[in-house]
Amino acid sequence: MRDKRAIIIKSPRLQKIRNNLRLLLLKAARTERERLYKEWRGFLVGSEGKRHSIKEFSPDKLEQFRNLQEQEEILKSISDRSICKCIACGKADRDMVYNKAYDAWYCTDCYGLERSVAQRRTKTRERGSKSCEEKALEEHSKTFL
Repeated sequence: MRDKRAIIIKSPRLQKIRNNLRLLLLKAARTERERLYKEWRGFLVGSEGKRHSIKEFSPDKLEQFRNLQEQEEILKSISDRSICKCIACGKADRDMVYNKAYDAWYCTDCYGLERSVAQRRTKTRERGSKSCEEKALEEHSKTFL
């Protein structure tokens, strides 16, 4: 995807369709994540209600447990970074802009806010030595300019 690509829909009917499709996709992802979560939680709490430690797992059972956790986390990451919702505010009913550096979609409001903050940062004077935090903020800002 091209960097800073904005997807803007002006027609209210098409916006409604877009929003409903996004909600449907997010609900399907959430349902699958809940299923995976319950499945790996089942490894920790046995059928008799007793809590098991990961140290007690056999190598095969531990591999299954970690695989389920990884699948759930991958699905979460994919849905969080998709065009279905803004990575910053989590809203799903907005027009979106893609930021390639973060491989994520921002709603136009959050993207505009990040961009204005980045522009203000670049206008401030350059100082000699910068802290790690200042350098990180500067790098973050560059992705929105």
